[in-house]
Amino acid sequence: MQQIKHTSTDTKPPLGIYVHIPFCVHKCYYCDFVSGPFSESVRKLYLEALQEEIKNTSWTGSHARTVFFGGGTPSELNFLELQKLTTTLTRTFECNENTEWSIECNPATMSEDFFSSIRTLGFNRVSLGVQSFNDYYLKTIGRIHTAQEARTAYRMFRQAGFNNINMDLIFAIPGQTIREWRTDLKEAISLSPEHLSLYNLTIEPDTEFGHRLANGKLEETDEDLAADMYESAMELTQSAGYHQYEISNYSRPGLECAHNFIYWRNQPYLGFGVSAASFVGGIRWTHTANLTEYIETAPSGQTTRASEETLNVRKALGEEIMLGLRTEEGISPTVLSDRYSCDVPALFSQTFKALRANGLLLQENERVKLTRRGKMLANDVCSLFLAG
Repeated sequence: MQQIKHTSTDTKPPLGIYVHIPFCVHKCYYCDFVSGPFSESVRKLYLEALQEEIKNTSWTGSHARTVFFGGGTPSELNFLELQKLTTTLTRTFECNENTEWSIECNPATMSEDFFSSIRTLGFNRVSLGVQSFNDYYLKTIGRIHTAQEARTAYRMFRQAGFNNINMDLIFAIPGQTIREWRTDLKEAISLSPEHLSLYNLTIEPDTEFGHRLANGKLEETDEDLAADMYESAMELTQSAGYHQYEISNYSRPGLECAHNFIYWRNQPYLGFGVSAASFVGGIRWTHTANLTEYIETAPSGQTTRASEETLNVRKALGEEIMLGLRTEEGISPTVLSDRYSCDVPALFSQTFKALRANGLLLQENERVKLTRRGKMLANDVCSLFLAG
């Protein structure tokens, strides 16, 4: 099948950079990322391998539009460890004052000087893993922090001068009522972060929750209740002045997460670290999820890949539609037709027609978007555009 055509002469496109830090004090019961508590010796070897992987990348000199430290718990790193990594990144990639530098933080893992020290390293956006302001539910999902620690961390970031803070919250936690969820969200809104990421808890098989579910020791939240919680999230955020610019993400105007937009717009990104994913030049690959294998192969710049795929036109188009529909801006069939040299309205005519008839899609000028009901069923709707 035909492959994606790349007509640009620029061999080093602007990139979103992701850095995976797998260290955690304790693995949360819902987490299916490569993360967990590791020994000091493994930690040292991993960070050395990570630095070498960055130094030996083929994309040296590329412009970094965004840099995102995720995990795991990046805030578990000390100042010197973070300094080495950020210095390596700025020496390897072209960064400027417009580069968005984000770091995920756990309220329980930061020393008192962490809040101000990371600003000196260039971070201008923090993502605080609050998840809930209810201590009972924090314990339920395996978090190590308390609600008060989350409040304190938020205040400390403000005092350190951060004016772009995201809060992660989870709803549909087993046993959680809609009233408790609304209380959580109202408290988050009262603190007035610039950004909110509100996630419906999904239980993956290879997690503590997954094992409990399989053994009959856990009951998932009813789908109708989860849907009501999601509707509450949309209503409460809108009334508070937040803009829902993606299925699970809400922000003050102009403060959307630039790094996430790179994913949703199907633009090039490069991942460093164990299990990290990349997408450049129509090729998508994922690093090995085996920590030992990563440490052994990363320093050479030839990190073992768990998967690699060159997207053909049909698959790339379907994925771009799927990702675009998740955002409030939706998609432009005209633009996509030109980009992929095909007639998008004709190719998906029956799908578009059926989704409109069922009130799941709407047309605004030249853009196609999910309706409110469509957002409730986003995964089902978007999957219809993926190549079989």
